Order: sequence, then structure tokens, then C-alpha cells
Amino acid sequence: MRDRFLRLTAALSHGIHERDQALKLGLLALFAGESLFLLGPPGTAKSLVARRLKAALEKARAFEYLMGRFSTPEEIFGPLSIAGLRDRDVFERRTAGYLPEADVAFLDEVWRASPPIQNTLLTILNEKRFRNGDHEMRVPLKLLVAASNRAPAGEENAEAFWDRFVVRLEVGPLTTEEGFQRLVGDTSDLYQPKVGPGEALTSQEWLSLQKAIDEVPVPAFVVGALSTLRSALGDDPAPLVVSDRRWKKAARLLRACAVAHGRSEVDGQDLGLLEHVLWDKPEQRPRVAELLVRTLEEEGWPGPEPVQAYEAEVEALRADLRALTLKERILTRPKPVLQDGEYFTLIGYPGDLSARVWAQDHALLKTDEDLDGELFFFTPYGPFRHSEKHLLRASGPAEVEVDGRLFALESRPEEITVYDRIPPDGPRLRSWENKAQELASRLATARAHVDSEVTRRHLEAANHLFCATYGEACGRGLERDSADLGDLLIRLESLVETRDPD
Repeated sequence: MRDRFLRLTAALSHGIHERDQALKLGLLALFAGESLFLLGPPGTAKSLVARRLKAALEKARAFEYLMGRFSTPEEIFGPLSIAGLRDRDVFERRTAGYLPEADVAFLDEVWRASPPIQNTLLTILNEKRFRNGDHEMRVPLKLLVAASNRAPAGEENAEAFWDRFVVRLEVGPLTTEEGFQRLVGDTSDLYQPKVGPGEALTSQEWLSLQKAIDEVPVPAFVVGALSTLRSALGDDPAPLVVSDRRWKKAARLLRACAVAHGRSEVDGQDLGLLEHVLWDKPEQRPRVAELLVRTLEEEGWPGPEPVQAYEAEVEALRADLRALTLKERILTRPKPVLQDGEYFTLIGYPGDLSARVWAQDHALLKTDEDLDGELFFFTPYGPFRHSEKHLLRASGPAEVEVDGRLFALESRPEEITVYDRIPPDGPRLRSWENKAQELASRLATARAHVDSEVTRRHLEAANHLFCATYGEACGRGLERDSADLGDLLIRLESLVETRDPD
């Protein structure tokens, strides 16, 4: 399917320069039975892209119309049937040759459409149904392409109408010198694309594609990434609210992307398509792309190895080594009590005032050297009175020397756990070493597996039909997994070499 998609794109793009993305996204919209909106200034091949796309469907019935301020529903949906009104007293239209019976439709300058036209198109776009007289008909429409040189700007019904266009693509002038030179030098017929035999989709193939798309699962990690992206869009300083209908259609587009690649499920890289789905105004698209990159860096491609499980195994071996080489002992010692949240009180200091040392100063004191320090004096249970300079030295966990005289600090008992080193039991230590070596071997294998996956994924990512540039973001998670496995291997090797669990 991917090869056929590429051949079809090549045929449709012959003679059109720098419009591969528009044609690919248009083909994807055709695969999914959705719509495409082309936004750009006049003369940028929007109409030509739309006309080329109808050649992707064999024997396609096409409808094309340039909207004007005075366009009427009759010009789009068909004229009134005089016979129906005369013979059956029913107001119905003759739809043959008009949009309700078209496979592919192109509506240019769509924002000029009147509210009655837009209202009718709402149902056609969403449910593929058209109310004609006293009955409702299912339209065969497989792709609707609309174009304009601007986004909607407050027109009546514009929000609901705009929401129906799933893929939104900005089309600008040619950007490369090579493209310009090919444009002015090309003499091929732009309006007769040459699609090889068997390349265009038949109606039956298109129906089969719809069933195949419906059966493609969206993996849990992709659903999680979509949830993360939805939250990020809503929490942004300039929040972008995307309708539930649009998310539903976006998910279908992702399924169609998987089918176009010949895959059995949606891949994280496919989410790059949403750069052309989730914006409302052109200036929002770069921000959508930025949030997509951030999301995919965290949740793009799931790792093939359980890194957290390996980390738990390393920590379990550390705990086992601790039990083999260290003996736990509970020690009770005094712990200074903070006064007013920042002082320690000296017990028995001469005078009527309460002498205190600042806790942060106490933390800097040494046991082998007197340091210039300061004592702070308070009335008992009262305010600060004054301070004095003294030579201070640490002496035990709750003692301090002041000018060579030892004073205890007001404290309370504290139990701490200390570990004494013991000679390890030989057989048990050898068993531990065997486990550590076995885990080290598995960590090395797991890292090689992840590195191989990184290489394979990046090669595939470069050939993605629509989102090749998002492969780098998707690979960040795998690269982190590789680095984490390397760190675990170093930690484990350090345990083996030093026998030090700390």
C-alpha cells in the first residue's frame, strides 16, 4: 500500500512543483473519507492540487465550483425538479452532475458561501447525507477539497463549518530556486495527470479501505499521548480548544495513516499529522507543532525493554549486598532542639540570659579548630537582647566549646541506625556475585536491543510518508532508555567491584 501511495503521489505531482505534501495529505484525506482545506494566496496551485486529486479515484464523478457572494444552493446541490413539484408536490432537486452525486468535490473561495449553502454542507461533510425533498440520500462523496486565501473571520456559521475540515494545510509560493526554474521551464499539460493502469483506486478498493481503517487499533500509548497533547493545548497560555468531533476525526486520520503505510496499528510518529489538524488560525500551527514535539519526546515510541524493572533488580541486589556486608545497629544520641526555628540553646551558660548559637553557624563548626563565632542572648522566654563574639568549636552531636569551655546544647534523644561492616559469608557472597553477573549480562543485552531499536526506528522514520521530521522527537524516549540502562550497568559494576552498597 505504501509503494502504491508513493506511485500515485508521483503521478499526481508530475508537473506540479513543491506540492508533494499537499497531494499526500489530500490522498490521505481521500483514504479516510475526510476533507482537506487549502489556505494560501492566489496563484499557488490550490485549484490545481484539488483537480489532480480527483484522478486518484478511478472513474470519479467530480464537482467543482467557485463560490461568489450571490451563489445559490441550486448551483451547488442541483436545480429544483419541476416534475417533482408538479407531479408529486415535492420540493426536490435534480442532483445529477452536482455535489450530492460527486465522488470528489472542490469548492473554491468557500467563505463566500451563503449560510444556506454552508448549513447543507455541514451534514454532507459530517454524516455524508443530503436531504432532498421528502427523503434523505447518502452521498457518495469521498473527498471534499476547499480553498481560500484566508481563514474564517467571523462569518455566520463559520465555526461549525470550519470544524468539519479535518486536514488544514497552508500553501505558499515556491520557496526554492530549483522549483522556480522547473516551473517556468516545464511544458507538460498540468490538467491531465497520467496515472498508470491499476494505480487509481476503484470504488470497491475505496470501500475496502474504509473497512480496513475501521479495524486499525490505536495503541494505549498513542491514546495516552493524545490525552497529554489535549491537556497541553488546554493549559497553554493561549489555550486551543479542540472539539470532540475533531479529535474523533483526527483518530480516524491516524488509522488511515497506518493503512497507507501498510501497518496494522497506529504509530507514535503518525501524531505528527496533527500539526495540520489541530490549529484554528495559521499563527497557531507553530505552537501546535512545538507541543507535539514535547509530547512525542516523552511518549512517542515505547521502549522494548522494562527499564524500571531492571532498576528494581539493581536496587534489590544493593539491598542484598547490604545484608551480606553490613550489620544494623540502633544508636541513641542527643539531637539539638531548635529554638524559634533557628537557634540552639546552651545549657548552664553563666548569667541570667539565655545564650544561643545560630544553627547555621553550628553546622559550620569544626572539631579540630576554633572558629570566630557569635552567641545571641535572650531574656528567658523573651526577646533578643544582644550578641557577643566568641571562639567556637564543635564537640559531639549536641555540645559546643565556647572559648575553650564545653557546654551542652538543649537536646532530646534520637535513635539512628548505623551499620557496622562484617565479613561476608563466602558461599552467599559468591551466589550474590553470580546474580550480579547474570543481571549485568541482561542489562548489556537490553541496552544493545534498545540501541538496535533506535537505529531501526530512525531508518523507518526517515521514510514516513507525512511526518518524517517528527522521528527525532519520537526517538528521544528510546535514547533515554539506552542511557538509563547504561547507568544501571555502571552502578551494578561498581557494586561488584567495591562491594560497597552505599
